[in-house]
Amino acid sequence: MEKPTMLIVSQSSTTNVGMRSYLNHIFSKYIHLETCLAADVDTERMEKADLVLFSSRSAARMAEPLMTPKIRYLICIRTFNHTYLNRILSIPSNSEVYLVNDSERSAKDSIQLLYTLGITQYRFIPYYPGCPETNPGIQYAVTVGENKLAPRNVQTLVDIGIRIADISTISEIASFFHLPLSLADVVSLNYINQFVQLLKISNHQLSQATNTKFITQSIISNIDTGICIIDDEGKIQMINKQFKEALDIPRSHLVGTLLKEAVPELDGIAKRSQDQRSPFFLVCRGKEEPLKLTVQEIRDMNHRRLTMIHCHMDQPALERPAPEGDTEGNVIKREGAYFRFDDYRTANSRSLRMVEAARRISLTDYRVLISGEPGTGREVLAQAIHNNSRRSAEPFMKLNLTVLSEGQIMEELFPGDGREGILNRAEGGTLYLNGIHCMSISMQKEFLNMMDQMPDVRFIASTEEDLYTMCQEGRFLKSLFYMIGEVSLETFPIRQRPEDIPLLFEYFIRNIYNNSALRWTDMCSEELWNSLTAYSWPGNGKEIENLCKYVYCFHSEGKLTIRDLPAYIRLQMAKKTSLLSPLEKRVLQTVAQNPKTGRAGLQEILENEGLQVAEGKIRSILQSLSEQGLIKVNRTRGGCEITETGELQLE
Repeated sequence: MEKPTMLIVSQSSTTNVGMRSYLNHIFSKYIHLETCLAADVDTERMEKADLVLFSSRSAARMAEPLMTPKIRYLICIRTFNHTYLNRILSIPSNSEVYLVNDSERSAKDSIQLLYTLGITQYRFIPYYPGCPETNPGIQYAVTVGENKLAPRNVQTLVDIGIRIADISTISEIASFFHLPLSLADVVSLNYINQFVQLLKISNHQLSQATNTKFITQSIISNIDTGICIIDDEGKIQMINKQFKEALDIPRSHLVGTLLKEAVPELDGIAKRSQDQRSPFFLVCRGKEEPLKLTVQEIRDMNHRRLTMIHCHMDQPALERPAPEGDTEGNVIKREGAYFRFDDYRTANSRSLRMVEAARRISLTDYRVLISGEPGTGREVLAQAIHNNSRRSAEPFMKLNLTVLSEGQIMEELFPGDGREGILNRAEGGTLYLNGIHCMSISMQKEFLNMMDQMPDVRFIASTEEDLYTMCQEGRFLKSLFYMIGEVSLETFPIRQRPEDIPLLFEYFIRNIYNNSALRWTDMCSEELWNSLTAYSWPGNGKEIENLCKYVYCFHSEGKLTIRDLPAYIRLQMAKKTSLLSPLEKRVLQTVAQNPKTGRAGLQEILENEGLQVAEGKIRSILQSLSEQGLIKVNRTRGGCEITETGELQLE
């Protein structure tokens, strides 16, 4: 009996040869395979074939004018040959890599597919005929069978072969020709085995890279030497506590910011060091003795030029007076503020308008009332207003009313025995009253009576309660409310500005890991990232910072999942999911215990447990669980799998 014919139509001969070779290995016993270029195909040849397989939608569009109702066709869904994907892993992590293909669209599609497969440790850049000029600094390229198109300047070219037909296309071909479905099963098994091996290699590589970074950061953070690394633009890529202390830099988050903003004296230090042809540099900070620095040019693994500034610590470190007040830091007496408006990280339109209003307020001498939840940046705004005001050269003092007793507050405001109080120390500058809603009525009266006799001090107060409502209820003096709040600002919680969640994660994670290239999405599974962006963040920015610190301490390999979150966050996320009926929960448990099982298999398992459930009922339950994100229903014969959110629900 003569074999049926399948015609493979693609846009390049390379793709034709590769696809025919791969499909012939699977179907040669049952189907005769022929190939033709899309530019050369005609109606007669397509009508003679029992099935036409187009390698892509663009190949199908080229042949569309020649199509007739007699032609039976499929458009191939293609994926990478996982046998060759591990070749990519020879490239160092975090490298810039060209992805070479025959068109811009196919190059970008290949990049997206690699990211979908979890190969996210590289920054892929599309390269194709006619693309813009190449970057000579990029040393690596990956191609899908198009070696001849690769730029000449790359030192390492990795060929992972053309993209091949994926499992769903194999199943459709087998179904069309009424072939044994076991063919698809064999391909599926090979596909899974290859993918598992790839993941093992990739996860091992990522684990090594993550552990190496952690160890490097730990060493730099704990040695006695001050170190700061900047890029060509002068942006800080890495900095340790010892460097900040030696140069008297009070700001805590500096990675990604310009060094000259933190230490103006070091503006252009790399070029100045080159000009004087000496690695040594002296810098004066205030009235202290000059500090000796060594400036060296270094290269990272991607051949990117960096400058390392090494602070000689064999000389006495610059001494700063120890904070006065109690040992728990309840009273923070800071001779100056270090936050500026650029430190208020937001992309939210309402918050941006609020920050702009704060800029205008800073140019006046009005008293300011800042209301908002804890962790929304109230003190950042207070310091930024002070730093942008005419009082910026004078002291910025803070009185934390949320933790002090009435007696301690009185002692600070009205000290006895001739001691200087906080008001006198803040003279000419700003006094920040954190948590003014905590003042008792008697304390409010005392404070109101003394405001007219106070020295030249600007007041900025913050509250996490609605002071106007407190006035209506008799818990806050109206006269003090209007006196202290000549102008007011309101900060917004994270749940009202979800666009700031990625921004804040990136800001904190880069500073905590001391790595300006790190992206939070590179560390998370897609499902975890979706859960984090949907989480309400009751602790606001501080809670996000805490989670980044938690991850830094506890995570070492692979991508983070929901299971890696602190227990209290997992509990809050579980409470947000819909309550399941007993039957829904049992079906979810069954899916968890029997992954890749379809409706019929689940029905049989439940029947064996004594539960008689119609297939239609199971279908509706699976649809509901899928819509809630608790399970994933795979295509073709892949069955169902529980998601991270589903596992959380079962917890």
